[in-house]
Amino acid sequence: MLFVPANRPKFVHSAHERGADAIILDLEDSVPVAEKASAREALKEASRMVGRNGADVFIRVNKPFEIAIYDLDAAIEAKPAGVVFPKVETADEVKILNALVAEREIRGGIPAGTLEFMLLIESAAGLEQVSEIASCCSRTGTLSLGMEDLSKELEIDLTRPGTDLSWAHARIVMSARAHGLFPFGLVGSLANFSDAEAFRSLVAASRQFGYVGASCIHPAQVSILNEGFAPSAEEVTEAKAVIAAYEEAERNGTAAASLNGRMIDVPIVERARQLLRRASREN
Repeated sequence: MLFVPANRPKFVHSAHERGADAIILDLEDSVPVAEKASAREALKEASRMVGRNGADVFIRVNKPFEIAIYDLDAAIEAKPAGVVFPKVETADEVKILNALVAEREIRGGIPAGTLEFMLLIESAAGLEQVSEIASCCSRTGTLSLGMEDLSKELEIDLTRPGTDLSWAHARIVMSARAHGLFPFGLVGSLANFSDAEAFRSLVAASRQFGYVGASCIHPAQVSILNEGFAPSAEEVTEAKAVIAAYEEAERNGTAAASLNGRMIDVPIVERARQLLRRASREN
């Protein structure tokens, strides 16, 4: 998911060429206060532009709700796939957002429940309530951790060696999985987009941690994310071999198999099938 400032026509016009699965048109942090109104006015055309190659379009709105209502009015006219809601701290906020979006769907002639939510947890308060936040609204599809804002609140410098926020990421991944959501994120900062190899290593570590995708701020990061989070050809081949070995064992009346010195049982087979399903969706 590539973030694109909604007030920057140069970025908007080329975003559809970047290969992202989704474009997040940002009305929040990357848009100066003085330009938010004009960014809203440009939102409908910007949504059409960035979605030209089939990418889903999400719109990140502002907080508090006194500002978000104007963003949502503009977002509904753009008919995006969903809304990114930042700095979520309570389930009640999500319920309010749901009510505001539902009202606008009715007014805009959009089928009820169409817009999906991506929720950003960016504070200690939000992280403390993450399970309740993740479970409170059927619109929610994705949960993500806002590392920069959280580290600021915790007075942690993400660039210093030894910095470890794995405990925070674990809460996101576990809450998302427990409630059927996609955990999106990276286990380190994405601010340094100039070092492609370091970013590739970060993506690999994030996938191994349990994340299934991530958002990014620079077009150069998109291809690395696509490659890093997609099942590789080797993984697909291995998964097929695992399933074949297990099915052969079942035909022989056993519930486990051996493959290259490794025991294959039900959880391993289900993980292989899950990987193949994901590979099929991404192709």
